[in-house]
Amino acid sequence: MAASAPEPQDASRAPTPGSVAERVPFCPQKTDRPRHVLEFLRQAMEAGQAAALVLLVGIEGSASRSLGTIMAVREDGAYCGYVSGGCVEAAVATEALAALQIGKDRLIRFGKGSPFFDIALPCGGALELVVHVLRDGAPIRDVLALLADRHCATLIYDTDSAQVMAQPSLAQTGWHDAKFVTHFTPPVRIVVLGESLEAEVLIRVAQAADVDIATADLRRGLGQIDAHTAIAFLHHSAENEEPLLTQALLSEAFYVGCLGGRQTQQKRRYALTAAGLEHSTIDRLHGPIGLFGPARDASSLAVSVLAEILSKRV
Repeated sequence: MAASAPEPQDASRAPTPGSVAERVPFCPQKTDRPRHVLEFLRQAMEAGQAAALVLLVGIEGSASRSLGTIMAVREDGAYCGYVSGGCVEAAVATEALAALQIGKDRLIRFGKGSPFFDIALPCGGALELVVHVLRDGAPIRDVLALLADRHCATLIYDTDSAQVMAQPSLAQTGWHDAKFVTHFTPPVRIVVLGESLEAEVLIRVAQAADVDIATADLRRGLGQIDAHTAIAFLHHSAENEEPLLTQALLSEAFYVGCLGGRQTQQKRRYALTAAGLEHSTIDRLHGPIGLFGPARDASSLAVSVLAEILSKRV
C-alpha cells in the first residue's frame, strides 16, 4: 500500500444538515461488471451529477473481491458495483457522499483496524479503499472506448495530484510508487457454431450469466477473434469443419472446444495432424467439450461448457 495515499477520514465527522452527505445510499443496479460501473459513472457525469469512483487498493487477509475492484457513487446516493460481498457497500457509499460534499478524496478502511468498529467483515480481514471525487469524465470514457474495441486498458490514480488517467496498457493492478493502477480486460465473448439444440441452450445460459455471445457458421467464418474469445463448435456433423477448426486453433482464442465423443475427437485430431498442424496446436482443442461429463442433455451440457470456458479465462 502507498504511504502517500489520501489521509484516513475520521468516522465521527458530522455532515451539514440537508447536505449530500445526509442522503440515504441505494443501489438501483446490482452488478459487479467493471464496464457497468464505468458506464454508471459516465452517465452520471454526462447528466451533470457529481460522482465518486471507489477503488479497492488494499486487502489484509482474505476478501471476496480482488484488488482493483471498483464501485461508483452518485451525489443522489445511488451506487453501483461491489467492493465486498455486500456487507460494506452502503457504508462505503455513505463515505463517498461525504467526500463529494467536501470535494476531497479520502482513504477509508473497513474491518480489522478500522475506526468503523460496528462494521465487521465476515472474513475477518480488512479492506482499504480510495474514494476519488471525479472532476473529469474523460478517463472513464477513454477506458470504456478501449473496452468496447476489445482492448485492455488501465485506469491510473495518482495520489499526489488526486487525479485519474486512462491508458491502453497491460500494467498489472496494484501500487506503483504513488500511483494505483487498475487493469481492465475486455469481457469474455463466446463464439458459438452450430444450429443444434446444444448451441441454442448454451446461448441462453450464457446470456443469463451476462456473458457476451456471437454466432458463426461454416459459411460465414469466425469473424474477429481475440485473446478474450472462446470458440465452441456445437454441431453434430464434423464434415467440412476442418478449415474453420484450423483457423480457430491458430487464432488468439483462449479456448476452443468441440462437441462429440472420444472417437469423434480422435478422428478430428487425425484430420488436423494430416492437415499439417503441430501437436501443440492440436492440444489446444478441448474435447469432449465441457468441464464435466458425459452430459446427456442440452441444459447440463450448456452449464458444463460455460463452466469450462470460464475456468480457462486468461
